[in-house]
Amino acid sequence: MKRKMVSVLLTAVMAASVLAGCGNSESADTAATDAKSADSAAVAESTSAEAAETANTAATQAAGGSYSYAAGSYDGVKITMLNTKSEIQDQLEAAAEKWGELTGATLDVYTISSDAESPAEEIATKYAAGDAPTLIMGDPQDVYSICKEKGVDLSDQPWVSVGGSQYGITNNDKVYSFPFCIEGRGLIYNASAIEKVTGTAFDPSTIKSMDDFTALLDKLVAGGMQYPISVNCEDWSLAGHYMTQVYEMQNGATSLSNDLIDQLYAGTADLNSNPVFTEMFDTFDVLKKYNINQKDPMSADRDESGTDLAEGTIAFWFDGCWAWDTMQDSYDNSSNIGIMPIPVNDTTGNANIGSYICGSPTKQVMIDKEDSDEKQQAAAKDFLNWLVFSQDGQNVLVNECSLVPAFTNITAEATNPLAKSVQQYSAAGKLFPGYINYPSDHWQKVGAIMQQYLAGKIDRAEFAKEVQAYWSALKK
Repeated sequence: MKRKMVSVLLTAVMAASVLAGCGNSESADTAATDAKSADSAAVAESTSAEAAETANTAATQAAGGSYSYAAGSYDGVKITMLNTKSEIQDQLEAAAEKWGELTGATLDVYTISSDAESPAEEIATKYAAGDAPTLIMGDPQDVYSICKEKGVDLSDQPWVSVGGSQYGITNNDKVYSFPFCIEGRGLIYNASAIEKVTGTAFDPSTIKSMDDFTALLDKLVAGGMQYPISVNCEDWSLAGHYMTQVYEMQNGATSLSNDLIDQLYAGTADLNSNPVFTEMFDTFDVLKKYNINQKDPMSADRDESGTDLAEGTIAFWFDGCWAWDTMQDSYDNSSNIGIMPIPVNDTTGNANIGSYICGSPTKQVMIDKEDSDEKQQAAAKDFLNWLVFSQDGQNVLVNECSLVPAFTNITAEATNPLAKSVQQYSAAGKLFPGYINYPSDHWQKVGAIMQQYLAGKIDRAEFAKEVQAYWSALKK
């Protein structure tokens, strides 16, 4: 969620054609005397591929956009994929092996290196070395900033018509990225733990304000749950997930507004007079007050927080559906957990804040065109189509990776309670989009300032002043 402002990101683009799979690659040591015949064969193959593409396009359009995946043949083709969701590394490696058995290709999936501080830094390092991965999974802003120059135009891919046009990143009406999944964030709750302490049923929709929330927290404390909340200390969580909701909710949590960001860039913004900032940080102060790590906030450990929430030691934790990876081993199937909106008191002009959570494609996959050849690009396209249109590929996304797919043709229900919660908000039309137009160092720089606020080293006025100074020092 970074980079400079742009006017439009996600616009609808419908696919007009489908790319057919390429044939086997030729040997690198073909004799020079056979060059002419090889060229002729290549022309014939190209002509055949064009015919297949035309036929596929016609069939797809006639079927109203349906598409049946058939594995291409990519014997000897080697491609790589940068995975920036390390919690599903094992699952993607297994998926790559299964797809490779079908196609003859080799897909090497690797996760972000320990030297990189962010996906943006990893991607930049790889391009600087002339060794960019064929498939680049990055945060939306990272992909947007480079897709026009370095990305393959994916507008003709069949998955575009089943969700890719809505959720993929576009530039000049061209689709450049594959939306890997829908993720949502908010307050994760353990209703079973709440009910055990209070003796009454818990319905998250009844928490309509910060005052309602605080009253419930006081009941939990009175009932013996001394610290009902855990607050993360990571910069990416604080600035990339919590602070960004100040930007995201400026326009009623239904559509994004650039006004506040424009003012921050111009140095004219006053965060302390901004109603959304005020309400969000009034609530953040409540989270701090009841934080299980309040004596040493910077010692918070996400794995411990996940375990504490799953086991009912705490009742609430600000995070997202990806946190399931830290909770699943401790989760009791009888427990009722889910995600709810962050409660604030004043929702004037922002009525949806109390019933919407932030949810959107948090990871986008671009195919590189700078360091990858045409056969590698074709194989990469095949892998993405396999994920969306084959039963095995869909199983990888939904069951093995426990994700909420962005594609309408995948109707399987999410497999874990956090993903199910996001899926329910999505089905109800109650997801507001994540903001992605902020600079690449936002989570590190603003996150560091927010860590100081979390630790009590600066007050809110100083926090707002330092955040404003960060933005105004940038060139839009």
